[in-house]
Amino acid sequence: SVGAAETVDDPWKYAPDAAKQKPKPSLLSAASLRGKTGSDFESNAAVLRGAPKKDLLKRFLPLCFDERDFVAYGEVERFVLIKGNCCFVFTEETDPSPLYSIPLEDLVPKLEDPRKPDKHSVTISPKTVSANAAIRENVAKEEMKTVLLKYRNGKQAYQFTFDASGDATIAQRFLDALERGQKPSDGQVVGQSVLNAKAAGKEGAKAQPMI
Repeated sequence: SVGAAETVDDPWKYAPDAAKQKPKPSLLSAASLRGKTGSDFESNAAVLRGAPKKDLLKRFLPLCFDERDFVAYGEVERFVLIKGNCCFVFTEETDPSPLYSIPLEDLVPKLEDPRKPDKHSVTISPKTVSANAAIRENVAKEEMKTVLLKYRNGKQAYQFTFDASGDATIAQRFLDALERGQKPSDGQVVGQSVLNAKAAGKEGAKAQPMI
């Protein structure tokens, strides 16, 4: 009879050198963008580009057909990271590179008042107002905090909505990071990871979704 096969040597001894090496993280991954100094802000958020398009009825009969658009948080959830003057948007934190990046210099941030939502924003995860979950009020849940990024001409660039149920300060921390990213760095010592993020941001900005 034939006995069971036995390993008589280390198989890694004969493996190619490339197989023995751990893959290096992408230069555009969240880990690489953080560098040694970390990020200025990072979190999951619902991210939308531009303002929802209005059909003819909404445009010409706004009093009768002006119901707000809404979407579930999970449908548009992304991982966002701010480093220097750029905001990087990933599908997942572990992705090797962002979907795109957003230069922050020419954008005006605005914390949305949930009682008077911006006419160009979208309601994220509207609250239920009945035991029947199918009946919903087109108003965001209390824990949803929205920050809008506007162009200088007033048009909407992006919407970021955060689930603040675990961190009531998250929207304000995002605003603070945006403000820091918009300040000029003249005379300040800029680390290599910030320089790398700036370079990556310029390239990633080309991949922004069209409005």
